[in-house]
Amino acid sequence: MTNTSQPQGNTLTLEQAFEHGVNLYQHQKKEEAREVFEQILQKAPNAVPVLQVLAVLDVEQGCWQEALRKLDAALDIEPGEGSLLFDKAQVLAQQGLNKDALEIVDSLLAVAPEHQELLTMRQQLTAAIGNVGESRRTAKYHAKVRSQTANAIDAEVGETLTLAEQMLASGNKEQAKQLYQAVVSVAGEQPKALLGLAKLQLGEENFALARQTLRRAFDAEQSDTEFFILLSHSEIKLGEYKAARDVCRQGLKHWPDNALLCRLLVQSYEKESNWLEAYRVALESIRLHSQDADLRYRLATASFNLLRSRHNFTATAILDCQKHIEQAAAIASDENKQRLSLYLAEIFWYKGEALASKQLLEAHMSRFPDDIEAGFNACFVYRTLEEWDNYYRTNELGLACGRRLRYQGALPQWNLDRPKDDIVLVMPEQGVGDEILYFHNLRLVLDNCKKVYVACDPRLEPILRRAFPEAIIVPIKRIDHQDIDVPKEVMDNITSWVAGGSLAAMCYQQFGRHVYQAGYVNLNTDVKGIWQNCLDAIRSENPNKPLIGLCWRSGLAAATRNMHYLIADEVAHLVKQFPDALFINLQYGDCTKELNKIEKLSGVRVVQLNGLDLRDDFEGTAAVIQGLDTVITAGTAVHRMTTAVGTPCHVFFAGKEDSDFSAPQALYCDNEFGYFYPPMMENKYPLIEAMAAHIKARF
Repeated sequence: MTNTSQPQGNTLTLEQAFEHGVNLYQHQKKEEAREVFEQILQKAPNAVPVLQVLAVLDVEQGCWQEALRKLDAALDIEPGEGSLLFDKAQVLAQQGLNKDALEIVDSLLAVAPEHQELLTMRQQLTAAIGNVGESRRTAKYHAKVRSQTANAIDAEVGETLTLAEQMLASGNKEQAKQLYQAVVSVAGEQPKALLGLAKLQLGEENFALARQTLRRAFDAEQSDTEFFILLSHSEIKLGEYKAARDVCRQGLKHWPDNALLCRLLVQSYEKESNWLEAYRVALESIRLHSQDADLRYRLATASFNLLRSRHNFTATAILDCQKHIEQAAAIASDENKQRLSLYLAEIFWYKGEALASKQLLEAHMSRFPDDIEAGFNACFVYRTLEEWDNYYRTNELGLACGRRLRYQGALPQWNLDRPKDDIVLVMPEQGVGDEILYFHNLRLVLDNCKKVYVACDPRLEPILRRAFPEAIIVPIKRIDHQDIDVPKEVMDNITSWVAGGSLAAMCYQQFGRHVYQAGYVNLNTDVKGIWQNCLDAIRSENPNKPLIGLCWRSGLAAATRNMHYLIADEVAHLVKQFPDALFINLQYGDCTKELNKIEKLSGVRVVQLNGLDLRDDFEGTAAVIQGLDTVITAGTAVHRMTTAVGTPCHVFFAGKEDSDFSAPQALYCDNEFGYFYPPMMENKYPLIEAMAAHIKARF
């Protein structure tokens, strides 16, 4: 037989043709389906399934007699066939021939007395012919049958679920899964079966399927806690953190004291690194679950990361974080206690308790010598303690863990033992201020190899080209948390590479000092002339007044109040110490409100130089700094640029708890003085006054 709905030449068997007709019917192509079935009937006039399907099509078109004729023809071939008789009874009922239909239904019920569709039809037919009593009796019997059937199914489901749990307990997960699936196929959306199935899927880390399974039976008003917990867990694993929070909050409406839902809610924020909300929710949850070790750990973690990410280094914030860490450690698991000890080591360092920090870090490293990230953290403590050999050793670990530099090349790393004909790439790392510091040691490379490529922040390119004309400058704009993208033509030409921050270690090991060359900036004559003229004009209007550059914080707005920096009130006190000086603003970023407040509190106006882009024009900034008498600054890029230019620089740092700010330390470069003070010192006025006295004495 040839199917007219398919390309000619595709000969089908009768079975294939029948399947094709059914497919057409299911896709609502009923006329095409009828044509296929009628062609089959021509070839096989005794095909009962075809007669039955055509009868259905006749009924849909209202051709009752045609439908009955086909059903009778089929019954002649297969007398007493139940499905044919059932269809005939339905056709008779639709025509209003209820008694004839009832006669067929009763004959079928004699064989299958608990057939629910037949009982439903008998109830309807007896009511239609006016036999109300019989209709009610049938309805009552039908209800009894339904109840018995449901009870039988429930009993079977219960037995199957029990068996599935036994299989699960004995480790037969695949058998358990099959039993759960069997229950779902028989009993529909059975919550316990779906829950068991979802647990197995979670165990297989099939989180998408587990979520889909849980959603089939999830009801925000009726489901038990396990559904909320597992569904929230699945959403978190899939990165759907908002959906996870919605589920948690729905669950907490029913069970406000459920600790696990509280943990998951905190975790959903942790995964987004939203430490502020993680801290807020964890702190709120702790009020209900003060002895919950996991929540205590999460609160400590959120507090610690909030401190770091917001640069919120105030004495209050640091002490608050320390309290959360110590409370968590008191009830933490061994693993979490070890992690908390690293948090505490960093907190001790912030506080200036460098020896206590060192003790914790070295204890950790003795237990976990392969934890290179913890080893790198120790370098900051060693630097504070001026243990330089340890500092430079552990600082190199920052390359291995990716904290200093997002680059791992196949070429060897350069050092002073490498061949003199090496072609070296100097890689940038961390911030632009760090780069300026590293370039004090660039001459060390230039003097010991054939050719040097220097990758740098694009803003430093003009300065470096003039400072080191023999180097090939490669400006690279870096993106946080992404590998450095070095041009292919550079990578194809080099024989080794070195991280800029590693040069100081070579210099220290070779010469016993930290920088190979002090001031190295060689300014463009035109740029220098423009800003020198600007400063000369200011000097002529303010004769005999020294010009002091001023920078009091980093460019991070969140770092305005920070133990490492000054706030506007403190800057106002600073400028008041120099009634015979003029201050030039070197604070990059938006600081208009702070400058206005400084002027209001001190009566001193810090001069803003028109046309100077302190954030992006490093050459212009360097030219201004070179024309000043001195610079007072926090430990920022301004500090590094001042020392690279050679202008006297007075920089204040949070140091150790016993730091003496009244005795400034000579630092790495000429005319570079460091004022170290206890980090937890709340009142910085004595620091400011000591700095002012030392600076004025040098004038």
